[in-house]
Amino acid sequence: MDGTDNTDLLATFRKLVAENKSYEARLEDYARIIYSRDNEIQMLQSMLSEANEYRSTVDEQLKELKELKRNMIDLQRQAAGSTYMVTGKQQGLNENVSAEAQMENLKQDYAYLQSQLVDLQSQLIDVNNRNMMLTLQTSRVAELESLLANYERTEESPDMG
Repeated sequence: MDGTDNTDLLATFRKLVAENKSYEARLEDYARIIYSRDNEIQMLQSMLSEANEYRSTVDEQLKELKELKRNMIDLQRQAAGSTYMVTGKQQGLNENVSAEAQMENLKQDYAYLQSQLVDLQSQLIDVNNRNMMLTLQTSRVAELESLLANYERTEESPDMG
């Protein structure tokens, strides 16, 4: 009897050692997965930060464009008003020509900024789409981490059934 007890004990010990090695390998796999997920989360957070900075820049440029548009409208009003003023002085003509030249410059600036705005709006749509994808990926990572944690809990708890 003593020999069979030792044999059973030795078999149980070997089984436990094998299970321990298996758990250690799984633990290493889980650590790699978590490390990979942490890196992915950091990358997503960095991309989200860049997108927010870009959106801020676009908002600032849009604000500048609106200000330029208001200035153009003011100059158009001034030019229209000075056209109808009838004065016999050369100065009035010079001011009118100067206002018209400013108006032309502003029109060119406005056209350029309009094209930039269209480009920026297109880029903003791309950034928003990328943000949406990053948000989806982040939620997927969180879901996978939750599943991993649940799996680990079920592996650690003894089988009650």
